[in-house]
Amino acid sequence: MSKEQKPTLGSGAIKTRKRNIHTKNDPEAFRDKIFAIFDEAGGEVKQQLSLLDDDSLDYQRYGEVFAEILLAGNIVMPGGSVNQPPTEYCVFAAETDDDVLKTIDLFHQLMRRKPFLRTRLDNVMTKLLLCGSVFSEKERTNLAKATVLLIQRNMITVTVLQKLSTKACVESGFSLNFFMTMISEYTSDSNGEVDKLLVLLKNAKLDQDALLEMMPPKDRSQEALNAKLTEHGLEKLVEQYEKKKKQGTLVELAEGVKERIDDKIPPAEIHQWVLGQAEVSSLNDKEVLHCVWDGIAKDEDASRKAHQKRALLLSNINTYSPLLEEVCEGDMMEQDLIIRIQNFIAADMEMLNSGTFRDAVNLLYRKDVLSEEAIHTWYRRIYTLNKGSAASSNILRDQMTPFIKWLETAEEESD
Repeated sequence: MSKEQKPTLGSGAIKTRKRNIHTKNDPEAFRDKIFAIFDEAGGEVKQQLSLLDDDSLDYQRYGEVFAEILLAGNIVMPGGSVNQPPTEYCVFAAETDDDVLKTIDLFHQLMRRKPFLRTRLDNVMTKLLLCGSVFSEKERTNLAKATVLLIQRNMITVTVLQKLSTKACVESGFSLNFFMTMISEYTSDSNGEVDKLLVLLKNAKLDQDALLEMMPPKDRSQEALNAKLTEHGLEKLVEQYEKKKKQGTLVELAEGVKERIDDKIPPAEIHQWVLGQAEVSSLNDKEVLHCVWDGIAKDEDASRKAHQKRALLLSNINTYSPLLEEVCEGDMMEQDLIIRIQNFIAADMEMLNSGTFRDAVNLLYRKDVLSEEAIHTWYRRIYTLNKGSAASSNILRDQMTPFIKWLETAEEESD
């Protein structure tokens, strides 16, 4: 006896469960399509772009393969070997700088339409940099030039350059040579300006110490790095690094003075320590004077009221005027100290209007740190502030006028 069929609603059509359809991963087939497009378009970038901007090409899946083709000419295998034969329309095969530029521009225009390619390109650049030592000299040079173009167009994340710091790349010498070629190309495109390059290196977390670590261990020294930079025409970068290093030394010296003042170290002991640091770092008298003043004037407690800041500054000047007297010898140095104080006071509007500058100069005069001649010279020349408006300079000059008149009166009475 057969089982009775139960009635159903609707047409009674049997529904089947939807299943994900998996397609075979076939990078070689994708590569062949790209090669066919290059063969059809030839060297015409517009024609290449028109044919490459095709929805039938699965860039989501094969974006890294596409980046490998444009950079290396074919699929890059683990270890850095490139499948043969490579296409002539790639960075590695470029004969001129214009050929490198054409390839990068093609990728750039396609990336504008498909932004996700940026992540794929980052992955491929990381892969190529890690395997850089296996490429030929021409391929490495072209890759360095292409890297500059990619960075300038914001097509890759600059942190991929950190891969140059890996042990294998450093020991083979690839890291340093690649980086020198890259920054030489960057500065030549920027008319020798290094400011943008320094920003780039900072964003990539590649400071001077990181560049030093790229030197092969047997040649690793600051002198060798400077010589290498100079060899590649990067004297300005050496100068910038030396200036930055000097600035760091000055900041450390000022902080050291500040710490010893906080610890109530006598002025004579601080002076001996400062002289030792100045000799080690080859600092001139003017730099030493600036560091000593900055250490005396520095106040890291932002919670202090204006009158508290003023009282602390004058107290430090009174206590450590013997230290300033030791490092401030001669009319020119005294004038430089006045200008340093002027710029410091003008940076704080409350101290500017409270007459702190006048009181500080008066105190230093009474402590025999500043002479009448230096004060008169400053007043006559009316030095303009490095930071601030001319109005600020006028405020300080007006505040000093009674003191200047008092000096003149005292001088006449003495005569």
